[in-house]
Amino acid sequence: MLKFFTRLEKTRNFVLFLFAILMVGSLVFFYTPQSNTPIANLSQSDETAATVAGNKITIGELVRQKENYSQFSRGQSFPAKMILEGMIGSRISRVEAERLGLTASDAEVAARIREQFKTDDGKPFDEEKYKQNVTEQFGSISSYEQSVRDDISYKKLDAFITSGVTVSEEEVLNDFQRKNTKFDLSYVAVSTTDLAKAITPTDAELREYFDKNKINYYINTPQKKIKYIFINTAKIGEKLQISDADIRAEYDALPADKKIAGVAGQEIVLRVPKPDQESVVQAKAGELVTQLRKNGATVTEEAFATMAKGQSENPASASSGGKLVGPVRENPNKPDDPYQQLLKLKPGEVTSPISYQSRIFILRRGEDIPKSYEQAKKEIEVSLRNRKAYAVAAELAQKIADAFKQSKDIQAIAKQFAAQANMGVADMIKETGYIKPGDDVPNIGVSPQFEEGIAPLEEVNAVGDKTPIQNGFAVPMLADRKEPRDAEFDEVKAQVIETVKMEKARSQVEEIAKAIASGAANAGALAAAATAKGMSAKDQKSFILGSPLGEGPTAGTSEELETAVYALKAGDVTKTPIKVGDNWYIVGATTRTDANTADFAKQRSGLIEQMLSKKRSDVFSDYLAATRQRLESSGSIKIYKDALAKVDAPLDGLPGGDTQ
Repeated sequence: MLKFFTRLEKTRNFVLFLFAILMVGSLVFFYTPQSNTPIANLSQSDETAATVAGNKITIGELVRQKENYSQFSRGQSFPAKMILEGMIGSRISRVEAERLGLTASDAEVAARIREQFKTDDGKPFDEEKYKQNVTEQFGSISSYEQSVRDDISYKKLDAFITSGVTVSEEEVLNDFQRKNTKFDLSYVAVSTTDLAKAITPTDAELREYFDKNKINYYINTPQKKIKYIFINTAKIGEKLQISDADIRAEYDALPADKKIAGVAGQEIVLRVPKPDQESVVQAKAGELVTQLRKNGATVTEEAFATMAKGQSENPASASSGGKLVGPVRENPNKPDDPYQQLLKLKPGEVTSPISYQSRIFILRRGEDIPKSYEQAKKEIEVSLRNRKAYAVAAELAQKIADAFKQSKDIQAIAKQFAAQANMGVADMIKETGYIKPGDDVPNIGVSPQFEEGIAPLEEVNAVGDKTPIQNGFAVPMLADRKEPRDAEFDEVKAQVIETVKMEKARSQVEEIAKAIASGAANAGALAAAATAKGMSAKDQKSFILGSPLGEGPTAGTSEELETAVYALKAGDVTKTPIKVGDNWYIVGATTRTDANTADFAKQRSGLIEQMLSKKRSDVFSDYLAATRQRLESSGSIKIYKDALAKVDAPLDGLPGGDTQ
């Protein structure tokens, strides 16, 4: 051990740098498997999972790291291959540090440990307490000390490789000008979907397509035509009285986590220029997360802001330390929105890198933003009214179903209950076309519940049970049925129209984009050129490079697009369309406001340091990627798939395992 640590064992246990917070920076998240469990047995396995230039990664290490990361991510499971990729990356750093003579010395490791375990009261290092804490949290002293050695070696390797990196004044100035020049743009985004909307196939084209592809429209399951009585929950809700006392009581009963308007947040955004470069950008993002978490699971607003200003490639937020505009609220309709991940964190915690729409996000959660009674009142009233209306509608639907099954007279039943439903008779009686499971039914949609409700109806005039549907309840009755058969053109015409429109659009989209570009002599003429092709031009004010161009989820950017925009002078238009995702962009600059060089002079020192930091990070990432490629080409990296399968396999006695 190091002097006062008895004897240092030079073990090969590994701490994944990309997840270093789980090890060196924080002791609280480490998972120690209970003895005599399947996980504990695997976690002690010395079987080889992979080797890097002779450095062994065991199944035990991989299992401990997997469980470790799962705990940090609140139970989410990760494939062994994903965890192993990061471990291989860190082993590569260890191998390179050894090759270049940069492995941390015993003295350096000892100094780091003394610093980490230094007490505020200045008391001498307590060796016994150190042993106890490390053994409890890391399983062994050697594992912890190797992690410290790896961390120091990694930083020394980084410093050595990037020591010659420099930036010139011209580079920094050009970068400042690119990021701070603003444009008012007129643009046309030509997409297959939008183009299809403007296409009107002829009946002859539709008939020809249907005849050639008739087999694709064969109806292989029985179809049913359904009449049903509709009970609209919203109409019933209109009659309900909701008092202020009811709303106040509902607010007072809310748990604390429901009395927040959202959470504050910060972001670091890295762009992925090309799909094949995503792994490199991911690696860089992982390094940034490691740096942020080096002192623990929580990161201060100031520390995150400093990194955001130097590393984030979203100019709109980087200058303010990555601060997001307004609170982040829960939105169940956008589960893939990276900002929704903030709601799963505690204040101060930072996400792992999140890949989304050609960008990598690193997010930090700030404090909760409280929601007052007045702010919540309208939302609570709507929720309370909906819940009460649903209960009343369900009860009424049951009464209607009971009466309908007796009389079979849909007109009479609708008339009998119209007043209670707060609806007209005509609004209550609905009829579908001939439908089968999976069809998009008007006013109902694709509804498994509706399909289940009509499944038992085999005889004409058979009445089913009350069935929840969109906006209320249905009580269905079978009006007619058809057996499997070749579809008739008219009954699938809507599907044929959409298919033909999309196929024609795919074949035309690039040519139309080129025609619009060639037809616009300048930015002012772009709208007319777009209109001539059935498209429309849109405006985007104060556009800066790095921001997505467009609207909604299809908005995007690319290095090619930004280079083209930056080259535009006021009045210019791109002469060739630029493809970003599924869109082809033609862009014109109506105004251009160049960056203020006086602002550059004020920020010069900070900007130089930011660019130098980014350039060093890029150089080191490229170096590690090239090293990995060299080791893979020489066969120095070996992965044992059978070992990975053992790690990912369900375990006896655990959920999903074989309990026989």
